[in-house]
Amino acid sequence: MTTLAGGLVRLWTRNRERTRTVETAEEEASATTGGSLSQEPVVVWQAANPMEAQIVKGRLQSAGIPAIVRGEAMGRIYGFVYGGLAERDVLVPAPLADAAEELLSEEIEWDVDGAPQQ
Repeated sequence: MTTLAGGLVRLWTRNRERTRTVETAEEEASATTGGSLSQEPVVVWQAANPMEAQIVKGRLQSAGIPAIVRGEAMGRIYGFVYGGLAERDVLVPAPLADAAEELLSEEIEWDVDGAPQQ
């Protein structure tokens, strides 16, 4: 009986310490590196194919907004360029989502030579 009670006390104490450690680590990460749950990536563009996704990602990165492309693995394996398996999502950190959507909504004017106008 004593062994069972002692084991339960150790288990309960260990779980409480682990919970405190996780909470402390989250607080420290938030305080020292600015990391928090608000840094979760959000979708700002749904591309029809991998090429469109890479163009959008490049436009965001050239403006200083980090971006990643997420898509179906089967589409990558078989090299689909159209259809549901070829679709890709472009994601950015949540605090930068508004800036990314604003940038992507701007129209680019091109000159005769094919270069963007300033």
